[in-house]
Amino acid sequence: MFVQFNRFGQRFGSRAGGNAGWLLMGPGLLLAGVGLAILIWPDLLAFMVAGLLLFAGLTLAAWGWQMTQLQKRMQNQAQSGYTEVYYEEPRY
Repeated sequence: MFVQFNRFGQRFGSRAGGNAGWLLMGPGLLLAGVGLAILIWPDLLAFMVAGLLLFAGLTLAAWGWQMTQLQKRMQNQAQSGYTEVYYEEPRY
């Protein structure tokens, strides 16, 4: 009726332990490979940093634009005498 998951003397998750090791080894090997590629092609680092900065800048700009749109909508509702609770459906 009941399933025994862990027997006395066994390590918990011994079967999952091998898979958990890959969760650390995979990104570690990927980072080592990227580091090696940057040593071989130094211009690659400039492209990676530029791409990261471009992504961060566009993300912040889009976030700021959404905030200004939200403020405009709230201000318009306040001026029109809207007295109910403001609620917006989350966008996923």
